[in-house]
Amino acid sequence: MKRLLSVLLLISLLCCSPALADQLTEPLSQGVPFGVAHAEDRSALAVYSSTAARNATDQLTDYQLCAILGTKQSGGALWYQIRYISGKATKEGYIKGNVFYPLTLAGLITVAADAKVGETLKTLISQSKADPFILVAAAPTATPRPTATPKPKTTAAPSSVRKKYVLNTKTMKFHLPNCSEADRITQKNRKTTCSTRETLIAQG
Repeated sequence: MKRLLSVLLLISLLCCSPALADQLTEPLSQGVPFGVAHAEDRSALAVYSSTAARNATDQLTDYQLCAILGTKQSGGALWYQIRYISGKATKEGYIKGNVFYPLTLAGLITVAADAKVGETLKTLISQSKADPFILVAAAPTATPRPTATPKPKTTAAPSSVRKKYVLNTKTMKFHLPNCSEADRITQKNRKTTCSTRETLIAQG
């Protein structure tokens, strides 16, 4: 009974105080050492043995979960050093930053809800003992399900700043009103909200 009352109190606080809701969800917006690879063209998801290598050694699948070991600037571009699962083997390599999206804690919780991804996550974590993960210093700007065309990274706005977003209830993606993808959403699947970015990510 006490637990039920506590839950009801928390829900009432979240409903009555958006600022408090932002405070409570702040930890969910923190970066974690995991990300997903995504590109419309699968050949863009190439993995290299080093940032100087010209020939790819492997290729990831779309939305593949990877552990982030570090970042590196090379040739005027950002690269991620990653650890990933290929078949039954755990491999490492480098992938270009324009097709790799760091996750927040909320994003990681969302994707890990999938049983297969959850198993991959366990394997990657078990490998971390020999080579500890390095947290990404930069604030993440990607969602667990990035839009088809990656956009330039910008500094994330404070969680207290509320923007208007256009939701696609079918694909579970959200966009800024001036995004070209937002114009393509059918009226049946279109919804607008003033919830914070972190809250939307936490909701999946």
